[in-house]
Order: sequence, then C-alpha cells, then structure tokens
Amino acid sequence: MKYAHSGPRRSVGSIATLALVAGATAVLATSAPAQAAPTTVTDAELRWELNQESVSGAYAPGTWNLFSAGKLGNPGAGSQTLTSGNQGSTWSNGATAGWKNSEGNVTVLDKQADGSYAPTTWLGARQNSAGASSNTAGVTSENLLSLSNGTGTVDPVADTGTIQWTGDFTVVYYSGMSFFYVSDPKLTVTNGTGKLTATLSGYGSDMDDQSQWVPLPATTVTLGDVTGVDLTPSGLTTTPTYLGVDVTVPTGSSPQVTGAATSGSFPQSFIDFQGGVGTASYWYSSGGGADARKQTTPLNVSWGPAVTVSETSLSSTGAHQVTVHGRNFDPALATGTRPPLAGKPAGVYVAFGRYADVWRPSAGAPSTARANAGGAGVKWAVSAADMAAVGGSAAGAVELAADGSFTATLTVDKSVVDARATSGTYGIYTYAGGGAVQEKYETFTPITFTEPTPTPAPTPAPTPAPTPVPTPAPTPGPTPAPAPGTADAPVAGIAKITWGTRPKPGRRGTAVVAVSELATGKVTAVLRQVKGKGKGKGKGKKVTTLTTRIKNGTVRIRLPKLAKGRYTLVVKVPGNDAVRKTRVTRTFRVT
Repeated sequence: MKYAHSGPRRSVGSIATLALVAGATAVLATSAPAQAAPTTVTDAELRWELNQESVSGAYAPGTWNLFSAGKLGNPGAGSQTLTSGNQGSTWSNGATAGWKNSEGNVTVLDKQADGSYAPTTWLGARQNSAGASSNTAGVTSENLLSLSNGTGTVDPVADTGTIQWTGDFTVVYYSGMSFFYVSDPKLTVTNGTGKLTATLSGYGSDMDDQSQWVPLPATTVTLGDVTGVDLTPSGLTTTPTYLGVDVTVPTGSSPQVTGAATSGSFPQSFIDFQGGVGTASYWYSSGGGADARKQTTPLNVSWGPAVTVSETSLSSTGAHQVTVHGRNFDPALATGTRPPLAGKPAGVYVAFGRYADVWRPSAGAPSTARANAGGAGVKWAVSAADMAAVGGSAAGAVELAADGSFTATLTVDKSVVDARATSGTYGIYTYAGGGAVQEKYETFTPITFTEPTPTPAPTPAPTPAPTPVPTPAPTPGPTPAPAPGTADAPVAGIAKITWGTRPKPGRRGTAVVAVSELATGKVTAVLRQVKGKGKGKGKGKKVTTLTTRIKNGTVRIRLPKLAKGRYTLVVKVPGNDAVRKTRVTRTFRVT
C-alpha cells in the first residue's frame, strides 16, 4: 500500500471553509503518481514486538516475558529473575540488572488506553492498556520495541533500500531465567525481498540444569526474512516469514511440528543461536500451547511523518471518536501559499474522508478527489502561535509541536462522507495545509466499517384469556411485559457462577457463567482476595480485572494461578435493548 494524500483548497483560515470545499464528490484523478528517486534517510524508526510470545506471560509461576532497552547486567548465575520490588534494578540474587525503558536509540513502548504509545513503565511491561496482566491465554503487555535514528538509502519505486540502526535491547523470557541481547539491526531489501539482520549475544541456560550460565559469542543472525515489501515514500509495513518455514532444530531441542495451521519458524541462523541460549523451541512450532503466539508479527519502519490511529474498525452506524497521534511532521517542510499562513509553516490537515485512488496533492490530484467529513471530522495542526489565525480550537485547530508531533480527536461518521461521495476509500488522511504541497506529509490509514449485529426483538407475551370472576372481589389483570430498554427490561439471566475447572493452588481455574442468549458485549470480572469473616461482597485486595466476551449465552473466565486463600469473583454483564445489566458474586476458597 503506497501512502499519500492531498488537501482541500482554502481561501481563508477556517476549517469550516475547508469542509465546504472538500465536501464535493470524490472523482478519480487521471494523473499518475510522481516517480520517486533514491532518497537518503536519517530518521528511520523501526517498531516491532517480534512475536506475541515475547510479550506474554510465562509458564513459571509469577514470571513473564518482556523487553529491556540496553543490555541487562549479568546475574552471574542461572535461574535468576528481575526483582519487581525495585522495578528490575537488580536480579533476585542481588546482582545489578538495570532494566530500562529507554537507552540511546532504543525505547520500549507501551500501548495506552487511547491507542497511542508511550515509553513503558515497569508495570506496563506486564499489563496491557486495560490493566490486565499478560498471561499464557492470550493477554499480552502490548509492548513494542522502537529503534530510532536509522540511516540509509531507499528507492520506493524499486522497493529497494538499506537502513541501519545503532543500539541494543534485551529479550527477556521467564522474567530473566533466560535472555539474550540484540544489537544494531540492519534492514536490507532488494526489489521487495530482503532480511532484517542483527548481532546476538548473551548467556546460555538450561531448564534441566538451572545452574548452567555460560557466555555466548556475538553472532550475526537473520531476525526475519521479508518478501513482497512495498516501500513507500515514508516507510513500510511487512510481516517477516514464519508460517511454513522448516528448520533443523539444535541438538537436544524439541522436534519441530510441521503441517499444522500455526507451523513455522524464525530463520535458521536465529534458531541455531537460540540453541545455545537454551530456548530454541520458543521460536518455532513444537506442538505446545504457545505455538500460535510464536508467529512473527508485523514490523513497521517509518521515516519522516507517520501517524497512529486509536481505532480503525468501527460500526457503520453512528458517530465515533478516534484519536490520531502524529510524529515527525517537521513544521519547516511545508510553507503555506494562501492566507492566513502564506509564507509561514502551513501545518498539516488531519481528516476523516472517502478519497479517490489518486488523491495526493503531490500527485496532482484535485481537491474533488478528497471528500472530507468536515466539521469535527477535520482538524488542522499548526504551531501554537498560529492556532488563532486559523480559527482556534473551536474551528478545529490543534497544536503542531516544534518536534513535529500532534494529537487530534476526530469524529468518524460514515453517513456524513457517504452523502458527499459515492465511491472511494474510507480512511484517516493527512496532508500539508494552507496550499502547501509536501509528499512527506501525505499519509493514509484505512478505516473499515462493520454492520452492527441486530438484536433479536423479544417475543411478546401472549394475551391470556379473561379470567372468570368467582367472587365480587376483582381479580387483577396480567402484568404487562416490560418494554425493552427500560429499567424493567429482563435481567441478563445469570443463574450462578459454576466451575469449568475449580482453581487449586498453583493451578488455573475456569469460571463459567450462563447468561441470556440476548446478552451481548464485553463482560468484566473483578477478582479479589478476602481476609477475615463475612462473604466479602466485593471487598478485599484486588488481584486482577479480567475481560471476556459472551459467546452463545456462556461466559468463560480464565483465572490466574492463585495462592491458598479466600476470594470473591464479581462478574458484571452489560445491558442492551433486550436485557438489563446485572452482576453476580461468588465467594470461594483455594485449598
């Protein structure tokens, strides 16, 4: 997918004028995109989580997998874990560890509640944006590795380029019982095919002999092979190959399982090195429960401006709020040609719209190729000093910081742009404002719309036949069925919490809750440890908050491993037009 964008014409600085002009029906421009030449980049950023297993919980009780910026200190012995009490500053044996979220060009990022990313905290290295702890059942910390200031040369037309990063990070498994260093990654692509290489080093461990801890020589390996790479003027997104890749496993490692839907492997040279680390089978399919999480995940490389959108899959009905975070929109790159910013940094338009295939101003596309939502669906990021000149925040102005970053909240309403365009691609688009043309400002993030699942109408209660009156006292008539959506709507039909698997010390349990088949949505469960007498009633020290969805009238809640003690589980079921929200509590003992 090639990234690009174009902007609406504006004779004055108000967003309202932008919306009026850009509201025209989108048409397909016939001009071809400009051909790019080989370009030198000096600010490339690499973002990657390797795979979901690297940010999940680990199977040893109380441990998890995580990243650290820089190289962790040598614990000097095997079977050591990072100390949570001092946020990973030391190992469990007292040796210096030095966990960091940032060092040099490397930052460990954590997904925030609004969809943006910020440097992780120690707690964020274990919990996701909803506050749930990473586990082996699908919850990850949502951490990403970020390597900045990559340098090299790229040719978007030929899908060819080389980018080198400088910096170190540590991949930590089982909270440090096993880890290895990754240094100075390098991406090389020729005609869309290439590889990401790096220098690996660290220490060898052995689950069967936890006293083993030997240094490993620095070795250049391939972290990922890539094919079909589409280099754009501002970056690329690709998923390194994994599925269907067969390797020769190191001596003593579990055999590779092939032929399954999740079968595959990281590259052979990477697996060979992991044989020395003692964790080779965590990087290829071995038939275990973690196989689905071992697959490579998409890596993103961007240079120059880039955006992150908080949500990209929305219901086709109603208005939705999405947050757009921009970075590297250097204000000096775009100079306005129209008032009120003529001759000044023109900032960047941020818009929800439905655009033609050729829509970029840099490609010569007219404003009619860009059907924008207008109003709250369009923002203009400019310097703080120029916000008043373009109408202020009331007209849609947001601040474009000196470092090229901005945050804009847009209203996404499919019906608005459908009234302005009958064809085109829905998305969040950015492009230079004030009449400026700057290809690097032109980005596109697709928005997909899903049809809402209709809620079945409740079956009306039959009208009973009149009841004969045997005595002078009148018999009350039948109580009418409550109307859906009112406070008297039927409850969600929770019977009680039962056990699929009863929790025992050190063994996970599964709670099962039966609800009405009309209940929909996300269920929240709060687990607390209770001390003293009484039934708890939701009080006590919170252990965790768990979320899951209703499926076929059943909610299954996977509990973490618990110590002996007394607990309460409070399950909250949301309401809708047919059922009323409700909650149920169960107090239980782990013995």
